[in-house]
Amino acid sequence: MTLGRDRRGADWRASRPAAGHDDRRGSDRGTPRGGNAPWGGVEVEELPAQPVLASGRGRPGLSAIVAAGVLLLILAAGLGVLGGRPAPSPSVPAVAAASPAPSGGPAIEFGPRVTPAVPCAPRTDAVPELQLEADGRSFAGVVEVLERDDTAPAPTPALVPLPVIPSAPATIDVRSDLVTLIRTIGDVCATSWQFDLSSPDESIGLEGFTSPDLDPDRAQQNQFALDLAAYRGREFDLSGLLTFPGFRIQASWPIRILRFDPPNARLTLSGKEIDVEPGCDLQLILDTGYTELVNPCEVDLAEVLDASRISAPNSFLTFQFPVNWYLPRPTISCGSLTQGRFQLDEGCEISWTDEGTSLRILLPGAEGTWSLAINGCATELLSDVTNQVCGTWYATVEVRPKPG
Repeated sequence: MTLGRDRRGADWRASRPAAGHDDRRGSDRGTPRGGNAPWGGVEVEELPAQPVLASGRGRPGLSAIVAAGVLLLILAAGLGVLGGRPAPSPSVPAVAAASPAPSGGPAIEFGPRVTPAVPCAPRTDAVPELQLEADGRSFAGVVEVLERDDTAPAPTPALVPLPVIPSAPATIDVRSDLVTLIRTIGDVCATSWQFDLSSPDESIGLEGFTSPDLDPDRAQQNQFALDLAAYRGREFDLSGLLTFPGFRIQASWPIRILRFDPPNARLTLSGKEIDVEPGCDLQLILDTGYTELVNPCEVDLAEVLDASRISAPNSFLTFQFPVNWYLPRPTISCGSLTQGRFQLDEGCEISWTDEGTSLRILLPGAEGTWSLAINGCATELLSDVTNQVCGTWYATVEVRPKPG
């Protein structure tokens, strides 16, 4: 057990400011999509040649004109116009000359080339099928053929929309702290795709890449990772519109995105619950990279905390989270809350010790009403993911002397 003030031992940690501030908070790992901007070419405006004379100068005399002509003949001979220089080597890059006639500009770059997650399988005679993989389970999608061009294989029974698999649940539960993966069965590659969530009230675009007909091989993909955390706690139809060589299909799955709520912190004194509330800086950071500010506001704490009366100075409080949640390397400050803002009080001495799955906080020895600011990153360690909630939790206690 490690405890904190220097006068009590080398392992004790003393209070230091932490509220409204968290150096361990994660950041949005999201990556923007985009491509090079279209090139508009260069416009050349041709004007008739006109002599321009500098102010105060006359026209050149005959001797100057003769000297200029000799110089032009020398330059022409050196540049090969008169046959005095060999043609440039083909390895020398050519320089484009301006021409009054219109010419086609370079091809427009519309985004980075998309390469498949695994090598593309060769085209088959059957309609491509897709399956959703979530939390170690796989679910085939209901496929509908929207288009089949003349180069596609002849119709087969596989062209009939696939029925719902009897063993499949009416609604598929997917975790919001795991990436939901959709892949093509057999690793056949799509050249364009669009995935959406839809409900009776709205339609949400998730992921898409449309390849122009001029370059259908620019994008090839057979696995699609979808982060659904922003829509947790809701039910949707997940659908994918994909183009394969010869086919354009739509696949769909009914899904329920499971909730993921930040863990509730507990503060107790000998088993008695003491009110503790999360601050406005609390940030949820899921293993997928998704981040969200849970209860943002313009102060440190939006709630009004009632002081819990404690008639035992120098008592130990216990601060902890549910099972599998830990709070490594926290900081605890003591002060006051005024209109939702925390103010550090140097006269409030507080110490704590890290018990691994909980904290033991030694209350101030001085009587009075004190607010505690407990700052850190609560971390959930599971076998497949690591989630975090970073920020500050607040509590207010009224320390009184023991009766009698």
